[in-house]
Amino acid sequence: MDLDGNPVFDSVWEHVRPRCEAMAGTSLRVLRQYANGHTYGIGGAAHADDVRAGCYTLLYYPMPEWNHGWEGETVFYDEGGDIRLAVLPRPNRAVFFDSRIPHAGRAPSRSCVALRVTVAYKIEVIAWEDLETALKERREKTGAI
Repeated sequence: MDLDGNPVFDSVWEHVRPRCEAMAGTSLRVLRQYANGHTYGIGGAAHADDVRAGCYTLLYYPMPEWNHGWEGETVFYDEGGDIRLAVLPRPNRAVFFDSRIPHAGRAPSRSCVALRVTVAYKIEVIAWEDLETALKERREKTGAI
């Protein structure tokens, strides 16, 4: 589901933006935001979201409830194709990572009665030539100096 321009999910980004920019060490902008959903038996294939340096992904888990036995983790792979890290969905949890890292959303377990939802924010570093325009837009939007 496309969520570009959705005020609720725009506000989620604005809330976490300072922390993501601190981790990236630079100013960032969202290129696209959308929701994915998985049910039992439907998981995602391993993939990288982008191959360019300076691109990041923020995965947000907006479900109000997620039981431990429901599984549905997001797994991250190393260069050899082995699982390096797994992140379990939890209400209001987010994970920020370099978009070049291969990852996959696992299907929820059979006992899961909910939809496993992630909101994906596709993010990139703001180029220096775009930084002045982005800062002006942010000041106009937030009223900050």
